[in-house]
Amino acid sequence: MEATYNSLFLVTIVALLSPWLSTRMLRGLVPAIVIEILLGILIGPNGFHVAQSTKYVGFMANFGFSYLMFLSGLELDFDLIFERTPGSGRPAWLRGLAFFVTTTVVSYAIAFILVAVGWDQHPFVIGLVLSTTSTGILLPALKERGWVSDPFGQQLMVFGLIADMITLLAITAYVALHTHGNGFSVLLVMVLLMIFVVLYRLLRFVANTRGFRTIENATSEMGLRGAFALILLFLALSETLGTEVIVGAFLAGAIISLLSERHSQLTAKLNSIGYGFLLPIFFVNVGMQFNVKSLDVKPVFWITMAVMLITMFLNKVLPALYFLRGYPVRQRFAGGMLLSSRLSLIIAASQIAAQIGALSRPTANGLVLLAIVSSLVSPAAFNRLIRGFKPVQPTSAPATEITLDTSTLPEGWVIGSVEVRSRNFDNIPMRALRLPQDVLFVSIIRGDERIIPRGHTTLEQFDVVQVMGDPESIYHIRTQLEG
Repeated sequence: MEATYNSLFLVTIVALLSPWLSTRMLRGLVPAIVIEILLGILIGPNGFHVAQSTKYVGFMANFGFSYLMFLSGLELDFDLIFERTPGSGRPAWLRGLAFFVTTTVVSYAIAFILVAVGWDQHPFVIGLVLSTTSTGILLPALKERGWVSDPFGQQLMVFGLIADMITLLAITAYVALHTHGNGFSVLLVMVLLMIFVVLYRLLRFVANTRGFRTIENATSEMGLRGAFALILLFLALSETLGTEVIVGAFLAGAIISLLSERHSQLTAKLNSIGYGFLLPIFFVNVGMQFNVKSLDVKPVFWITMAVMLITMFLNKVLPALYFLRGYPVRQRFAGGMLLSSRLSLIIAASQIAAQIGALSRPTANGLVLLAIVSSLVSPAAFNRLIRGFKPVQPTSAPATEITLDTSTLPEGWVIGSVEVRSRNFDNIPMRALRLPQDVLFVSIIRGDERIIPRGHTTLEQFDVVQVMGDPESIYHIRTQLEG
């Protein structure tokens, strides 16, 4: 009888020990995800061979990889992406695109030099691999150090996600052209994007109906069930359309991010499931699948790998010093080092390229080795360089009654509560309200949830809004919202 759960049990033991080893023994210098990869090599077939990547572990790891891309979309602050930078006036996504273009130019220059000297024969694939960034390392490392909600961390997220998404689409196009000889499969990604828009608008309408809110507040965990149904829907659509499933997973996370408030109970539960269970299985499985014996022993191979490794750091650190200006040099250097990490996508790209014959098997495994080395060096360097800098923590309202000290308010201001009774303001975003100059919305109480209002936050009927300002202006707001 096949041992069904033995390997999975050992994988979970590694996942349990890794955070303790990272924080206690290594003082946080090496992230837990890197330790998970190393311990995966240790317990896997190329180590003590006490565990292996069975079909059960492999399924959980593959789903964990997709869930990682889902969390990447979930953690993205779309207000910040489209927000214009005070210094340059450009939106964050445009700076991320410029960062990626700069990285790509450097990567392809090195790739074609390697081809010119006869050390490599696949400049397109190598250039893409060198251009990407591992969201699988970036997101957990930022979250572990408390930078994921900081504007600096969000900027790094934008840089990393744009690099991952463009590289992913480029690899999808390359595979389609290499295997089918046409770009029809690339057009199917546009179908997936159209489904994303339609579903977002439909779910936004359904989420604001009174019947849905009644079910959501029940003990059935409707929001959590709906999130997983959405993930699997996009994975199934991606698989049916013949596109990479991680594109669909990212779009599913983006929908949840647009529909739910940041730091809500739903996002906290989704993060706990990912970081507590699914993601560690993926990282340990990466270590167990790595085959050291398949690497080439020729000197030219190792010289090529060394050149690529140096390029992987230079093509991120140098642009970061320019595009992250406004932050201290050491902080910019730390961001560039973290962006230099490669893991999830480089592994997927190298394996796909090897399967279709675009890369040799030794070169593909060499790229996996470079990914592991970068995932060791980059987060550790980031953790050391970022010491002394403190992230801006998001403001969270306490679960109890909100109280403010009126002595700190401008003269004549008061604090009040207004209930949204008028249906005219149901599902109206805050940015659409014409508020007086001397009124400030402090928080929104929606059932048991406390929401910090932002531009995209929508009001719902029966919300209780905490406001402060001039009494006459508050009275004017009350007559509107209460109808």
